[in-house]
Amino acid sequence: MSSLVSLQLLLYAVLWLLCALGLKVARAPMLHWMGYALASAVSIALIAWRPDGPVWLTHSGASIAVLLSLVLAGRGVQLFMTMRPDDRQFAAIVLVAVLAFAWIGPDNTAARVGLNALLCVWVLLLVLVQVRKEFIAEFGMLTAVVAAMPAVALACMNTFFVVRSLRGGSLDIQGNGAIASGTWVVTLVAAAAFNYLFLFLVGFRLQEALRRQARQDALTGLANRRAMELRLQIEWARAVRYTKPFVVICVDVDHFKAVNDLHGHATGDLALVAVARALQTTVRDTDHVSRVGGEEFTVLMPEANAHTDGVALAERLRTAIAALELRSPDNTPIPLRASFGVAQWLVNDLDKEQTLRRADHALYAAKTAGRDRVVVHNTAPLEPSRVSDPTTP
Repeated sequence: MSSLVSLQLLLYAVLWLLCALGLKVARAPMLHWMGYALASAVSIALIAWRPDGPVWLTHSGASIAVLLSLVLAGRGVQLFMTMRPDDRQFAAIVLVAVLAFAWIGPDNTAARVGLNALLCVWVLLLVLVQVRKEFIAEFGMLTAVVAAMPAVALACMNTFFVVRSLRGGSLDIQGNGAIASGTWVVTLVAAAAFNYLFLFLVGFRLQEALRRQARQDALTGLANRRAMELRLQIEWARAVRYTKPFVVICVDVDHFKAVNDLHGHATGDLALVAVARALQTTVRDTDHVSRVGGEEFTVLMPEANAHTDGVALAERLRTAIAALELRSPDNTPIPLRASFGVAQWLVNDLDKEQTLRRADHALYAAKTAGRDRVVVHNTAPLEPSRVSDPTTP
C-alpha cells in the first residue's frame, strides 16, 4: 500500500512540474505543490524502507519530510491566493521539529510521532485560517469548504496520532492493521483531492483571466467594445420589454493625437488611464463605462432620459476630465478636454445600433461645433458648463 501511495505522489509531482513548465499562471504555487508531492513521496518511501534503512533516516527523516510537505503545500496555497507567506512561522515550525527530533531520537516513537502530528496540525490550521477570507471572496463558500476538506481530514488524522501518543497506544502504520490502513487511505484520498482540486482551480482562474481579457480593455481596465455591445444588447432587450428608455453617451478625447505626437505614446496612455478613471468614478453605480477604441469611450445609462439624466451626467463627465492634472515627462501641464454625444432609446428604433448611431452622430456634431461640449441628438450643441432644455428627441 505504501508503494502505491508513494508512486501516486510522484505522479502528482510530475504533473505539477509539467504544468509549471507549460503555464505562467501560478507557476510559483505549482512548483511548491510539486515539492509537496515529492516530499510526501519521499516520506512514504522512507517509511516503507523500515526496518532495513538507517533508523534516523527512516524515522526522524520521514517525520521531517511529512512536515516539510505540508509547509510547501500551505505556502503554495498562500502564493496562489497572492498572499505573502509568513515564512517566519514556517521556519520556526521546521526548526522546532529538527531540534526536537534530534533531542528525542528516532527510537522514541510516541514522542516523535506525537510532536510531528501536533506540528502538522499547526501548519494546516495556520494556512486554513490565513487564506479563508481571500478564498471565499474569489471562489465562493462552497468551493472553500470543499477545498478545506483534505486539510481537515489530515488535521483530524494527526490529532488522532497526538491523542494516541499521549495515551501510549500503538502508532505502527506498517502492516495491515486498522491504523495503518486508515492512515494510507486518508493520505491517498487527501492527496488526490488536494491535487485535483487545485489543478481545477488553476484552470478555472486561467479561464476567468481569458474571459476578462476578451471583455476588458488591457490599458484602462474598462470593458472593451465587445463587452459594451453585449451590455447594449441587454439594455436594448430590457427597454423593448418594459418600455424603459436607456441613454448612450459617446465620449471622444479632444486633440488626443497631439498629446501622442508632442509627449509620446507613454504619456498618451497615462492620459487615457486618467480619463477612464474620471469616467468610472463620476458615473452612477448602475451605469456602464467602456473603452471602444483609441480615445473613444461609451457610457450606458439604464432607465434614464437623455435630456435630463444624460445631459447632466455628460456635463459632470466633461468637467471631471477638464479638471484632470496631467503632466508630461518634462513637467509641462497637459490640458485634457472631451466631446460628448448623447442619445436615448426610442420606441420606434429598429435595433440597438440606431440608438448608438444617434449618439455617435451627436458626438460628431460636438466635434464639428468646436469640441469640449455636450450635444444631444437632433438639438443644437450645448455650450460648455451650460445645460439647455432640448425640445426635440
